[in-house]
Amino acid sequence: MDGRMRNRVLFKVPSSRRSERLQSKSEPKAARMPPEAEKAGMDETSGRGHREKKPSEKVKEQVSGKIDKSEDEKLVVLPTYIAPNDPKFLQDQKEIPKFLDHTKICPNGDKIDFCTLGTHVESKEKRYYIRAKRDPETFYFHTDEPPPHYARLSDENHPQCGVENLKNVFTRDMLGKSGEYGSYTTRANVFAREGQFFFEAKVISIAPPGREDPNRALAETQTPDRTATNRGGLRVGLCRREHHWSENMGTNAYSYAVVLRSGRAKEYGSVRFNTGMHHMQGEGGQDFDDLSPGDVVGLMITLPPLEVHKKVVDGTFNPAEYPELKCGPAVIKKKQGAGKKTAKSGLKPKDGADGAKTKDDTVKKATNARAETRATLAAAHGCNIPSDHDIIRDRNPFLHKGMTYFECPEYTPNPDLSRPTLNAKNKSINPETGKRYDLLTEPHPNHELPHLRTLPGSKIELWVNGKYHGVIWEHLFAFLPPASYIDKGSRVAVAGQSDVDDGLLGYYPAISHYTGGAIECKFDGPWWCGYDKDGPSHPAARAFGDRYKEQIVEDMVSDLVDEIYQEKLHGDSEWMKKRVLNAPVNLQHS
Repeated sequence: MDGRMRNRVLFKVPSSRRSERLQSKSEPKAARMPPEAEKAGMDETSGRGHREKKPSEKVKEQVSGKIDKSEDEKLVVLPTYIAPNDPKFLQDQKEIPKFLDHTKICPNGDKIDFCTLGTHVESKEKRYYIRAKRDPETFYFHTDEPPPHYARLSDENHPQCGVENLKNVFTRDMLGKSGEYGSYTTRANVFAREGQFFFEAKVISIAPPGREDPNRALAETQTPDRTATNRGGLRVGLCRREHHWSENMGTNAYSYAVVLRSGRAKEYGSVRFNTGMHHMQGEGGQDFDDLSPGDVVGLMITLPPLEVHKKVVDGTFNPAEYPELKCGPAVIKKKQGAGKKTAKSGLKPKDGADGAKTKDDTVKKATNARAETRATLAAAHGCNIPSDHDIIRDRNPFLHKGMTYFECPEYTPNPDLSRPTLNAKNKSINPETGKRYDLLTEPHPNHELPHLRTLPGSKIELWVNGKYHGVIWEHLFAFLPPASYIDKGSRVAVAGQSDVDDGLLGYYPAISHYTGGAIECKFDGPWWCGYDKDGPSHPAARAFGDRYKEQIVEDMVSDLVDEIYQEKLHGDSEWMKKRVLNAPVNLQHS
């Protein structure tokens, strides 16, 4: 992390309940792990030995097409991979080179250079890439952010630079973005999971106000001069991991976006999961006129604590416990046993076996044990005790042009939350109406489908040139698993880990540009306009830029937990280093 070495910390970690991994009959037997590691169900596939979860019956059914009748006493064999002892893995991450493409001249005379990016890896539909580096002392891998070291637009999560016609370009500080042909999305390298965060975006280039020619595309009617600042369209908002770069912001339920130009038709807003446009949604939401170069949009997202979020996705959220959090959009209907999972019917206990232990008793006992442990914790000064939430990652290091990356499985969009015309036949049907679920009115925190549950108290507020425009969206969808999940064809899903949080789930600031639109973002103060000059007070609000260092710390903590757990199982703090150095074959990477 930023090239800083980690201090080795020794802890006494009690043995935790872990399940044995499953093995397919059709797969060959893998080399045996140490007895302690095998018993605990450790995963060595990425050279890290991440902790595992026992697959549920539902997951076993989902992967049954790839595994012949998985049984609890069988193992699913995943290919073991330990990255070789290659000195290139030890190199510090370097900033991606930038090559001047064109310069835009703003109305006030400012010149802004837009550059193409040099060689790098870009995230794909089912794969997510982040920079990494091997620790020369322990031989573990850790994420390693390349320069510039601050909150900015991502190096990997944007339209493909290799497609020449897209003209995918950035400013040198990676805070500005533009492009041609079509509407595409670029995410920031920071995200929000809980709390209240703010960022701004300033218009650099946008088509003049007024209605577009209904018979001709904007790309045909505007000037082809790429240095001009009167071209294109823009959207600014927030999105989740499942929102692909090829989709326009606001066209699915994984993103919320402000449309900065709509021909003065007063049809701005969230494009709330429909092909048509809609007015602002939310209490006090106000439409605004078309924006021009120099105008500034500010967005603030509010999310509930992760403990509340966890109750929502687990189906145990009780609105009465949190009267201060607004729930919706649907009115929650109280049902007998609502919020609890119904257990599958099993064999009746024999006579005199009323006190026999059940699966629910085991889960309850484990939950109580965790609660008792957490009760003994004390928060450090100025900090809160972290949520009781597991982070499980599947990250495989590799080299590309001398740069080290982690390849991670990407989360899979659910048809219900995708564009209305995408996978229409696979969308869920409301049994009460016989129609598809209405995403505007029917979701709520206790919905029977986890991905249609909303977060109590969540909202997004808007400022335009410092003027408050109210709450434009509320009742944002939950993102923790099982609301988010990984495709069943990936390695972690086959191992029964599709419903896992890799620590990078959340809402990311993002922008979409269309045929020449250009914009510049600001994730740290001092702000261009800010949020404190108009509207209600927000004393708890923070800059999105604060998340940059917090995310580094969160990842370091997750690394430390994984490493300590492995070292205890192997009984050797240098087991990874020895395994790499003693490898029989030193594979070459290119």
